[in-house]
Amino acid sequence: MAEVMLFPLSSIVLPEGKMRLRIFEPRYKRLVSQAMKSDGTFSVCLFDKTDEGVGRELSKIGTLVKIVDFELLDDGLLGISVTGIKKLFIDSIRVEFDGLRYASVSWLPSWEVAKVAPEVEPLCHYLDRVYQQFPDIGDLYQQKFFDDASWVSQRWLEILPLTNQQLDQLAMQPDCSTSMAFLKQALMNEATK
Repeated sequence: MAEVMLFPLSSIVLPEGKMRLRIFEPRYKRLVSQAMKSDGTFSVCLFDKTDEGVGRELSKIGTLVKIVDFELLDDGLLGISVTGIKKLFIDSIRVEFDGLRYASVSWLPSWEVAKVAPEVEPLCHYLDRVYQQFPDIGDLYQQKFFDDASWVSQRWLEILPLTNQQLDQLAMQPDCSTSMAFLKQALMNEATK
């Protein structure tokens, strides 16, 4: 079991995913500083105050991410870009003096590359349209793997408003098939309304 610094967010990044973050809280400035002194990694998980159940404000599934770029933003804050490396399961959490969380984690296998079935091909086209509509997200990816169902489903899970329970249930699966079925029902049914 490994211990990693934990950055809870209102959205998630999964393996091969990319995200930009604005760092302003002292505890997360410390997280970035410590990460940069080491191998540049920390973990993220989903934070949802509204999730039902005591202690369920954090998802059980998270991702080890690596800092790949940083910049000073126009507002004077630190901006970092991260990429998702591997999924993890949060076994326990300890909190330090400034509120920075450390998680004891178990590593989870990444989803294998999977062919996109014809019935879910529209999900790939919809994702491409989202990236065109929101270039701040789309431009994070130099390469987009719309022919890989695992890649497509993980990118959708990153941008959809999921509860902690939904994320945990979908991301814990051994492959992307459950996630693609969920996305097909949620997104393709919405598109036909």
